[in-house]
Parts: sequence; structure tokens; C-alpha cells
Amino acid sequence: MGRVAITDVASAAGVSKTTVSNFYNAPHKLSEPVRARVAAAIQSLGYVRSDAARQLRAGRSTVIGHLTIDIGSMWFSEVANEVEKLAADAGLHVLVANTAGNKARERQYLELFAAQQVRGVIVAAQGDVDAQLEKLQGFGIPFVLTGQKSESPARASVSVDDRAGGYLAAKHLIDRGKRRICFVGGPLDIRQINDRFRGASQAVRETPDASLEIVLVEERTLSEGRNAAQALLSRTQERVPDGIFAANDLLAIGLLDGIQRDGRLKVPEDIAVIGYDDLDIGSTNSVPVSTIHTPPRAYGRAAINLLLQQLEGPVNAEQRHVVFEPQVIARSST
Repeated sequence: MGRVAITDVASAAGVSKTTVSNFYNAPHKLSEPVRARVAAAIQSLGYVRSDAARQLRAGRSTVIGHLTIDIGSMWFSEVANEVEKLAADAGLHVLVANTAGNKARERQYLELFAAQQVRGVIVAAQGDVDAQLEKLQGFGIPFVLTGQKSESPARASVSVDDRAGGYLAAKHLIDRGKRRICFVGGPLDIRQINDRFRGASQAVRETPDASLEIVLVEERTLSEGRNAAQALLSRTQERVPDGIFAANDLLAIGLLDGIQRDGRLKVPEDIAVIGYDDLDIGSTNSVPVSTIHTPPRAYGRAAINLLLQQLEGPVNAEQRHVVFEPQVIARSST
């Protein structure tokens, strides 16, 4: 059997197509018995109305696309939740596309958003997606870049100054007397991770007797943090760092767990650990985690509000770019 059409529902219910349309869009125009007949016909036939066709007739979509890097991350998840909440308040639906840092997938999803003529797009991308963004512009689809400050004043953006955050994290360790600093994070082709490392490098360069090494990890998870701790603690004593800057809080918690399980070093006397993002889980850890605070909910609100402003009309150039300044939250791990 082919796709059930609105005419099939109208025939089964003994009503017109207009009456079926009113069942969805203006139910107050129908009497209770008519609504009941239409509902019974829809259920028995398994009719699903075409939102795409409805949107074409209305001339606009109710869907916005949200391209994100790592929806499994608590931080990105909070951003996505805030975007969805405010979009719903505006009568819009959110289609979330998770790229997991895959640059080819980024381009494919943006091509899909353009082909589907979504209402607008929030874009967190690592690769070169200029061609896809130009296509969105050509279709009149507004977008907001996240994770980086746009180099073009014509492109709205929301970002965190991650280079400043990395500097603050390393400087915090240095100010507590730590000199053998280790950055645990990766991959470095993720812009935010790279900026955090570059910021830490600057702080270490400003301290003549301090050194910085990097331990690369592919995923920023608890288990990767534990594995990194095990590798670092297996070294000779003089090669074990006395300060660790983890690229996010989950890595920091995993590192602290690994250090505690090993039992030879005291935190923070022998080795201090600072994370990034200020997740709630960090403050309730057995050793509360020092961290760099960045606000995911405010970040998500800024992104969706910038997009909604564009949907309503032109946005002033000075309002197009929102940059959040990070700050140190000192806890027991340092």
C-alpha cells in the first residue's frame, strides 16, 4: 500500500480535505462528532501529515539546525538543551546533528540543512565550511557560528576566549608553585582544545623555570583521564609532572581518580590538577576539581537569541559577536 494521503482520510471520515486540514490547524471550527470521525480515520489509516509540504505552502520552516561537535559531552549537552528550550518558546523545533569532529560529516550536515530549507542554523564546526555557509546565505538562511569568533562582521558568532582560559589554568598552577606542567587533551585540530593549549604555553613561557609538555588523548573522557594518570605515574619520579591542566573536567576527574588509586602522591601537595568547563560533577567529586568556568547555558542562550534576532530582522554589527570571558574556580585539587 502506498502513502496514505489527506484525500484518503477525508474519504474514510466522510468529510472534505478542508475539514481534515482544520482538524490539525483550526480544530475549534469542527464539532466534536466530526473531530472524532477524523481522528478515527487518521488512526485506522495510519496517516502522517507532511510537514515539508505544509512548510512549503506556508513559505517557511519551523525547524532550525544545530550542528554540534560532541553531543555526548555534558557541556555541549547543556548548550543544546538551552537552545532547544528557547527555540520551543519561539515555536521552533531543533534538529541536532552531531559531527564528533568529523569534518566531512560537518559539510554533509550543512548541505542537508540547506537542502531542507531550515529556518536557521547554529554551527559549531572545525573544518572549512565556507562553501556550505555561503550556500545557506544564498538561500536566505541565517546562521550563528559557535566555538570561534567570526572573522567577518557579517557573520554572527558566540565563543569563549579559550586561549585566555588556558592561560589562566596554567598560571593558576604556576602561582601555586608548580613548575613541571603537563597539558592532557586533544585532538589539537579541535579549535577550542588548541586554543587552551596555546594559552597554557604562553603562561609557561612567561615563567623562566617552568616547563610544559603535552599528553594527547583522542577522547576527553573519565577513562582517558585514568589512562593518562597511569602513564604519567609509571615514569621515574623526576619526570612526573607536579601540575596537570586537563582540557576538560571529565579528564581532570579521571586523572584524580588514577592518582588516588595509585596512592603514592598527595593532591595537591605533590601534584595539582585543574580542569575546564566547571561541570557540576567536578564540584561534588571526592576531590573537588579546580576548573575554568565557562557558562554553557548562557552560551546556548546567546546562540539561539542571536539566531532569533536575525529571523526578526537585521542585527547591528556590534551585537553580532558574543565572547565569554573564562574565570578560575579554585577547589581542593589545586
